[in-house]
Amino acid sequence: MFRLMSRFTLLTFIVTGASLPLNAEEASPWSWGVGVVGSEDVYRDYDSRVIPVPLIIYRGDRLNLYGPYATYDVYRPGDVTASLILSPVFAGYSEGDSPIFDGMDDRGYSMAGGVGLAYRPGQWHFSVNAIHDLLGVYSGYETAARASYVIPIGSVFVEPGIGVEYQSKDYVDYYYGVTEEEARSWRPAYTPEGSTNPEVSLAFFTRSLGGGTTRLQLTHTTYGKEISDSPLTDAEQSFGVNLSFGRMF
Repeated sequence: MFRLMSRFTLLTFIVTGASLPLNAEEASPWSWGVGVVGSEDVYRDYDSRVIPVPLIIYRGDRLNLYGPYATYDVYRPGDVTASLILSPVFAGYSEGDSPIFDGMDDRGYSMAGGVGLAYRPGQWHFSVNAIHDLLGVYSGYETAARASYVIPIGSVFVEPGIGVEYQSKDYVDYYYGVTEEEARSWRPAYTPEGSTNPEVSLAFFTRSLGGGTTRLQLTHTTYGKEISDSPLTDAEQSFGVNLSFGRMF
C-alpha cells in the first residue's frame, strides 16, 4: 500500500484543465487517460512508490468522473459551484510495510463523501471541501481550503496554489495512533488529536501534446505536530508528484 496525495488535490484532476473550457468541436465528454502518482510518506522506514494508473474520465454538464473519484454539481450561480463529492481514501498500511508496524493491526482504505464549494472569478480558483468516512473504517472527516491562480504562458498554463487541510481526531488516531494493545517498549501508545496540514502546489497543464490534456502537479505538504510526533513517523513534510494525460474518444 502507499499513501496518495491529498484526496482534495486528486479531485482537482477530475476537471483536468478545468480552466480550459471544452471547444465547440470537442463534443465528447469521455476521455481515456493514464496517470503516474508518486508520493513520499512520513511513516518510518516506509518506501516511497511511483504507481501508473489507467483512467477513464467523464466530464458532463454536472457529473464529473476521474476513475473512482466523482463530483456532481448541485448549484451553479455564476462563478460559484456547489458539488457533492465521492472520494476513495487511499491511506493506511499493512503490518509488513515497515518494521515500525510489527504487531499492529492493518489500517485500511475507505470511501468518503461530502460537499465542496468552488468560486472561479476569472483566473482565480478558490475552494473549500469537507468529506466524511462513509464505511466506518476510521469514522472521521477531512476539510480543506485552497486558492490558486492560472497564468497562461503560450500554450502552457501554470497554476501556483496554497492550501490547508484539517484531518479530524478520528482520522489521525486511526492512521497515526498506537493503541495500548499495540504499544511496545520502542513504540509507546499514542492517541493524537486532529491535525492541520498546510501545503503549497504548482501545476502545469497544456493541450499541445499528443492531442490531449497533460497536467503535472507538484505538492509539498507540512504535517501538524499530531502527525509528526507520532512514534510511527519520522518526518513532518512530504512531496508529491501527479502526472496525467487524458484524450477524448
